[in-house]
Amino acid sequence: MNVLYLHQHFATREGAGGTRSYEFARYLLKQGHQVTMVTAHRQAGGIENLRHQQIDGIDVISLGGFYSNHLTPRQRIREFLRFMWRCSRLRDVPAQPDVVIATSTPLTIGIPGRILSRRYRVPFVFEVRDLWPQAPIEMGALSNPVAKWIARRLERWLYKVADHIIPLSPGMEQGVLEAGGNPAKVTTIPNASDVDLFSPAHRNRSLLEPFGVADQFVAVHGGSMGAANGLEYLVLAAEELARREIDDIHIMICGYGGTRERLEQMCSERGLVNVTFTGSIPRKELGPIVSSVDVAITSFKNLPVLATNSPNKLFDGLAAGIPNIVNSAGWTKDLVEQADAGCYVDVTEPAQLADALIRYRDDEALRARQG
Repeated sequence: MNVLYLHQHFATREGAGGTRSYEFARYLLKQGHQVTMVTAHRQAGGIENLRHQQIDGIDVISLGGFYSNHLTPRQRIREFLRFMWRCSRLRDVPAQPDVVIATSTPLTIGIPGRILSRRYRVPFVFEVRDLWPQAPIEMGALSNPVAKWIARRLERWLYKVADHIIPLSPGMEQGVLEAGGNPAKVTTIPNASDVDLFSPAHRNRSLLEPFGVADQFVAVHGGSMGAANGLEYLVLAAEELARREIDDIHIMICGYGGTRERLEQMCSERGLVNVTFTGSIPRKELGPIVSSVDVAITSFKNLPVLATNSPNKLFDGLAAGIPNIVNSAGWTKDLVEQADAGCYVDVTEPAQLADALIRYRDDEALRARQG
């Protein structure tokens, strides 16, 4: 089977972004299928701005353009529309596809998915990684009434014309159904982790020495540093630890995004030395680092739609065999509590995160059991 896979933000293990599409494509190749990935250039994604190349057996077509979390909302919309236009006109593919998969975000990726599926007369599978437009609406990034109306119409249309829909969490599935998705063609497939990268087998405290925290109790937040992550919460928890004069617990924030400068300023203003910003780390290096710390943190801003997210960092922590602290009162809370794989802390109460870190530091048996 020939799979035409559309993902504007495609990244490999050489980059710092999520690699779901890369891992799924590699798995399809192992099953004997052929995969053509259509993407744009991305700052940390390991993809050259070329027309065509092969990456680990995947035929990758880069349509140019650029995207990063540092772009303004207007710049992002421009890049979304530019990629949508170029992708919709695509005709030069290595083989006649048997199926077209389009994975959001953005929501606009569904338009070329539908167009190309019609052009080649093959099924169209739409993967929903975030509930758009609800997410940007709640985040305040989409406020124009006309734009919101258009986006909601586009969402409902895509759910109607897709031959199959793949949301990434129970909450996303509910959102798809509420927006008109047909239950008969909806299959939820959550995120996962690269278990050959994130694993207790890679536990090695010496990997933390370059960050100066090898002798500390270390909690890590590994991934995007966007507004949706609400990482101010971690800084305030670190401030609470400092107020209690606890100096052997350290928070590492590994990733990139538009909020880093503000977070660093918060730490500077508060005189905090118990928070480290590592910057972007390639995923192939991040796995052993996460596997070597004591606990993982998954943080989101206090917005209802974000409780539906299927965060890579949670599954990475699970694969690494360490307890997971989540601050979103959605399905991730139920998951870690029911599996006894971590704990939930209230996103409005940074002191709860500080309490949880102290509890895990002091209870090795708890860490071992939940890990």
